[in-house]
Amino acid sequence: MLMRQINDIKVALSPFNKASKASRLFLNRVNTDEARKLNPALKITTTILNDAQAPSRIDVVYLRQRTKKDGRVGDGQKLGLDADKLKIDNIVELVNKHAKKLDEAEQASSW
Repeated sequence: MLMRQINDIKVALSPFNKASKASRLFLNRVNTDEARKLNPALKITTTILNDAQAPSRIDVVYLRQRTKKDGRVGDGQKLGLDADKLKIDNIVELVNKHAKKLDEAEQASSW
């Protein structure tokens, strides 16, 4: 995953809801040592929902601005996903889609 382009990830899930499986897997993919090394400023917030039937939600905030310090480019776009309706591969694809655009813009600006 392209974690460098992401500022904030919020995941709300009900651990006992079968439909929350994709949300749990997404948390496993983003909350790794490798992801922390790529983006130490990444903030991951998890909310555990009490209702077993509550739908899971994943909210992603991409980089907000261009920083001169490290040359990173961002637009602050927000992505909200109803994770119960998606599979893990679809979630990763959607999150990476905009991150890839930002990564390409960053590489183009470094020329």
